[in-house]
Amino acid sequence: MGSGTFRENLRYISSLGRYNTERRPVIRQYFANRISDSEFIHEKLDVAEISEFASQKQTRAEGASPDFEEMFQESLLTLPEDINPQDFQGYLLFRYSHLEEPLSEQDGFAIYDLLSFEALLRDTILEEPEPVLSDLNRFESKEDYADLSNIDEPSKQFQQTWNRRVTLSRKEIIKSFVEGTLPDDPTFDPRRHQERIETAQDILEFLSYSGDSSSLDFFSNPVFQVKGEEREIVVPFPEVLLTTAQYRIEEYVGQFKQVQAVENREKGGVVEELAQELLQQIPSRNFVKEFEYIHDPNPGEADGLLFFQDSYWVAEVKSHPIFRKIPNRVELIKSRFTQKVTQAADQIQNTLGYLDSLDDEFGLVYNLTGNKNSDEMDAGGMVILDGFLPTLYSGNERADQQLGMGEVHGHLAEHERIVVITLYDLYQLIQEDEGNLFDEYLLWRTGYEGNMPVWGFSEREYWAFYFDNYRTNEEFRQGVEEAAEKDIITVYISARFNDKSHLDGLTNSE
Repeated sequence: MGSGTFRENLRYISSLGRYNTERRPVIRQYFANRISDSEFIHEKLDVAEISEFASQKQTRAEGASPDFEEMFQESLLTLPEDINPQDFQGYLLFRYSHLEEPLSEQDGFAIYDLLSFEALLRDTILEEPEPVLSDLNRFESKEDYADLSNIDEPSKQFQQTWNRRVTLSRKEIIKSFVEGTLPDDPTFDPRRHQERIETAQDILEFLSYSGDSSSLDFFSNPVFQVKGEEREIVVPFPEVLLTTAQYRIEEYVGQFKQVQAVENREKGGVVEELAQELLQQIPSRNFVKEFEYIHDPNPGEADGLLFFQDSYWVAEVKSHPIFRKIPNRVELIKSRFTQKVTQAADQIQNTLGYLDSLDDEFGLVYNLTGNKNSDEMDAGGMVILDGFLPTLYSGNERADQQLGMGEVHGHLAEHERIVVITLYDLYQLIQEDEGNLFDEYLLWRTGYEGNMPVWGFSEREYWAFYFDNYRTNEEFRQGVEEAAEKDIITVYISARFNDKSHLDGLTNSE
């Protein structure tokens, strides 16, 4: 794309997103809606237009019933700030390692090369910023914070400094990638050098917006190539790199029929094995994987049983990538999620029923725990889904019903304990310092019988809420319990998993 106005608009909206950290989701949404318009390409952008877009969006939302698609898109636009890029890169290598050989046989670039390239772009732009880029928009009052249209333009110095960061030389980026992925060996075959160049070029084309689509697939195309005296690339929202890479990996795998066939055939075993490996890392009294049994008179199987001192949990893993068509087909998410979770709930109920039927003293459960029978312990289920998704089952029936996800609640038996967690959240949580209190967390998370008073974007937010607030503060704990009794829901965004230092001043504002 050769328009100078288009290049400047990309950089301008990027600087707005950098400066207005709390407004990045709505700025991204504006960008996704407008990128294909001829005005965006040929007419200079102004902050007033984006503020008006945000104001109209807020006006439509006020007083309206919650909309699943709108909520889900909001969550997706928030995800780049909600994920640790280094941890997520490790998780993706962990998740897709079985596809490296099939991709090599198809002469495709490796997934680890894709992630390395994204990391290079992200680090080049975001690492060690100049002091001027730390001067972010800070709200002076809670009213300003609540006003979605409160989007300010940064100083010219800020814009110029940020523009230099998000505008990169195509040649230099490819050179950096090649130098960073080749061994420092003078005897190295020079043909490998050319192969690395071609790999970098292929990845860059894969990540780039082509301009021939009527609407932007925001997560598929985070890079824009701009033609000029020197071929440049612009990355308007570098936070998207790595943090949303799983969507691009799924799209990339889908380009190869044979590789997709391998993924379809093996993903069940791969995801189950990965989940079991993570569950085994949780401090517990015992973990049993692939538990098989006969019950009434049907055979049954659980992907895992996790036994703690005072509770035990049936784990069911669902490998279907619900997120594969995100963000293009959000309407499918609800039905796929509900289907997978209710299937898992049935399997969990069957397994718990079998274990509960073993009422013989010092029987199977006693032997597996080493100290207690099933009637002396709490029991529940963990549904583990492939990939990462925002919270769709909060444990609050009213909130979930409003978003059209209430069918899961109707499927559960009274007093049944169920937590739905993604494979990535599980991967993240076992690295937290409180991993030895996982059983305590599960009992709290599932203990409100459809009236959980907290809503978080991911399971990590619930974890932070419990360990950073609820568990450590008696007065806070009482307030949460009163909120549950009154059916009050609090939306929680943690300091643990989100940098909110720029909002510190609001706590004392009137």
